[in-house]
Amino acid sequence: MRYFYFLVFSMMSSLAFAQDLEDYSAKYQIEMNGLQAGELTQQLETLSDGLHRFRSVTKAKGVVAMFRRDTVKETSLWTLADQQIQPHQYLYQRNGGKKDKYLRMDFDWPANKVQIDDKVHPWELDIESGTLEKHIYQVQLRLDLQQDPDQKVFNYLIADGGRIKHYQIERLEQETISTPLGKIDTVKFTRQRDRDSDKDRETTLWCAPELGYLPVKLEHIEKDGTKFTAVLRSLEGMQNSAFEQNK
Repeated sequence: MRYFYFLVFSMMSSLAFAQDLEDYSAKYQIEMNGLQAGELTQQLETLSDGLHRFRSVTKAKGVVAMFRRDTVKETSLWTLADQQIQPHQYLYQRNGGKKDKYLRMDFDWPANKVQIDDKVHPWELDIESGTLEKHIYQVQLRLDLQQDPDQKVFNYLIADGGRIKHYQIERLEQETISTPLGKIDTVKFTRQRDRDSDKDRETTLWCAPELGYLPVKLEHIEKDGTKFTAVLRSLEGMQNSAFEQNK
């Protein structure tokens, strides 16, 4: 289920800027080396108290479900100030498989710390202003793209477990891709790894400008060559006329 978990936090984009981005519900189909492997469901809600809540659920399906029955649930709570997302809480839960996992991160911005609890040994991590968590960084990418559609490189600090990671997103070419909803024009991006991380893994995103740069396709290649692909197959709560005109 480690692969599914990666897909979930890699491709999630919740909505932060109410004037430009809408709440939505979407489903993605996941394939492993061309075979059905799972389904990802995501939902973004704007709460009445000013918080935004993003939820995602990934379940194994098809051939993979014969060996793994894990379900991964992630929830992020956050606010927005001056076009910068400020995480408040991140919750990760994995169950149904051989080993359950729980992780909760609570951000204390006055103290510039994040409290981390995995039900085994709670700890805390020092953070800088602008630090994100791994389930929500693509929301910031969407906002940054709307502010400057021509920007080539994006850099983000990510609080991930016991350390701060550096995500670098680089723009590639434009590409029209096919989805179950129809064809859609996208901008292609690649995510670079930390210098001290495994560089044999590759992650590519296809984001649709006409959908507020919502990722409509993700491809992840593991160091052993295993390829996971996630493609948008349904979308509610967001204007999707971009697909209609390209059918």
